[in-house]
Amino acid sequence: MKNGLTVIDADSHVFEPAAIWEEYLDPAYRVAVRSAFYYHEDEFATGVILNGRQAPLMHTGRINRSAIWRPGMTPEEIGAMDPNRPHPINPGANSAAARLADMDRMGVDKAILFPTLFGEYFPAVENPDLARALARAYNDWIRELCSQAPNRLFPAAILPLQDVGFAIQELHRAAALGFRAVSIRPVFFEGRFLNHPYYDVLWQELEKSGLTAAIHASPGVANAEWTSTGSYVERVAANLRIGHRVAESIAYTMDNAIAGTTFTYCGHPERFPSLKLAYTHGGIGWVSLMLEKTSNWAIFYMYDNINLDTERTFYNRNYLVTLNAWESAALAAYELYRPIGAWGSRYPHHDASDAAAALARFKEAGLPEEVIANYMGGNAAKVYGI
Repeated sequence: MKNGLTVIDADSHVFEPAAIWEEYLDPAYRVAVRSAFYYHEDEFATGVILNGRQAPLMHTGRINRSAIWRPGMTPEEIGAMDPNRPHPINPGANSAAARLADMDRMGVDKAILFPTLFGEYFPAVENPDLARALARAYNDWIRELCSQAPNRLFPAAILPLQDVGFAIQELHRAAALGFRAVSIRPVFFEGRFLNHPYYDVLWQELEKSGLTAAIHASPGVANAEWTSTGSYVERVAANLRIGHRVAESIAYTMDNAIAGTTFTYCGHPERFPSLKLAYTHGGIGWVSLMLEKTSNWAIFYMYDNINLDTERTFYNRNYLVTLNAWESAALAAYELYRPIGAWGSRYPHHDASDAAAALARFKEAGLPEEVIANYMGGNAAKVYGI
């Protein structure tokens, strides 16, 4: 405990190792899966195979920005790195011992772990059976990693939403294995978004299971445009000619806001009142704007079959939204966000930060102690059942 608080990092990441494909994947699937989704890297190059073709990489240059940050590292240090030569990733990206040491330096007691490669590429896998095999392999690997410190590391499982039956099977398996959450990317699967009636049975089973459905976006630069906003953002930004990708700055927020909007209009809060939802890695400022817009438009069009009560639909449910300590919305609108806001470090992504910096920022802004306690772990503990 630091500063009298149990600090829970509600948004940390792994960077998946080759062992998932080489050791944890069912041997019967290893050859076929290499053509569905496979990541490989050596001192010469990095490559991703997706649905039989080479896929765009998440990052330009040779700096793995998804796993480069270490405690104490500044943006200036990362910006000064030579992008034309490879740099070693933080060992804590896929080692429990190294991660725990980093958490101690960061002032973090417990952490929720989310995927990186399996967040970006896995949802675009076309073969449902291979997606099921990949999900099982990833979940077995992340569970084993977190089992080395089960009171500090809490993994989010992934589900093969390419087929809802397979997804429910893996949900039940994850629940039996002790997972507290599943990570779901807000994109189209086989032409269906998460609010499609096809997935109603999944939300019912999630509600029954008690697991938290963590809606976690990804930049989407490696995916077809229909799967997320990331590739669309890059197409629009191409005219800027600024030399680097910009989707990461906005795609997370856009995709999470789309999910929140569709769930609100489709009545998910009313139809699944006990469902636990966490919107992760997209900031928190979009929430109040989304709720105001959905309410106003429902009134404007005089829909009499939609009941949008912003207080009941969002702020007073088992919902969580991760925030950054530098977000002005988290500081200025804390009365709204006190029951749902949760700090996340984004470790080991290049824009990560530690708990001390977050606490200092919240205290400098004059946030009440109760709000700080909620942000730094109280809300996450409630929604994830930690």
